[in-house]
Amino acid sequence: MAKILVIDDSRLISHVAKTILTKRGHEVILAQDGLAGMQAAKSECPDLILLDLIMPVMDGYQVCQNLKDEDSTKEIPVIMLTSKAEPADKVKGLELGALDYVVKPFDEGELIARVNIQLRLKQLYKALQEKNRQLRELANRDGLTGLYNHRYFHEQLSKDFLRARRYHESLSCILLDIDYFKKFNDTYGHQTGDIVLSTLGQVIRDSIRDSDFAARYGGEEFALVLYHADRPTAVNVAERLRQMVEHCEVRDKDHVLHVTISLGVATFPHEQISNPKQIVECADKALYKAKENGRNRVEYFR
Repeated sequence: MAKILVIDDSRLISHVAKTILTKRGHEVILAQDGLAGMQAAKSECPDLILLDLIMPVMDGYQVCQNLKDEDSTKEIPVIMLTSKAEPADKVKGLELGALDYVVKPFDEGELIARVNIQLRLKQLYKALQEKNRQLRELANRDGLTGLYNHRYFHEQLSKDFLRARRYHESLSCILLDIDYFKKFNDTYGHQTGDIVLSTLGQVIRDSIRDSDFAARYGGEEFALVLYHADRPTAVNVAERLRQMVEHCEVRDKDHVLHVTISLGVATFPHEQISNPKQIVECADKALYKAKENGRNRVEYFR
């Protein structure tokens, strides 16, 4: 079940709350003042906090404010425990971030109902956050290859380039495309072409570190960004990828195909590279050079 923190200076109230909640299968942690409650909230990461309003040294208002100001505790739902029945007192707690309140001495059924509501809302909120994360991830991905898409590539490259420039780190960009890909589509059809692209996407994913990222740049063209990778390292990565693709069999239902790729590498720092756009342009020039020099090869921007 849930982990619930009860912050209340009354041993009687704390004991009653713990007895009620424990019977429902919850794990209950007790704190007898605001400071101890803050520390417990940070260390125990409870699912819910029951917070007394009137306490010495630090009252419930201040504790609630502190909880909502801390990144580690601001998302924990808070139910105020109060013997005050004045609407102004309840409103103040809600304005500070509490989600509900229970008047003491509380009814067991009411306490359980309000606790269950907040726990359910927290579950729904977490599920919504996860769904939104999945939707953002899908929006950043190419549907065919599973790699990142063109838009995300440029967004991420801009961030990485700024970081590399600020901290004087090396950053490499590799552009590659499939040699004579139009012939595959013309000869075998677009369905087979899609199989080629999907297979290449998998080979690329298998060839890079977790800290690097790859994208389908457009059509049969792909892009990689390598963190902390100087030119020799990036060229080695590109050459290894070229060899992997060259020896890879692409299986269609009627054919076993072999493809090759051409790759261009550009690395920052470089006197001609001062922004993200330029590193892509330089990698593209190196890719064009690889095609001019016979394809199925790696070239780097000098």
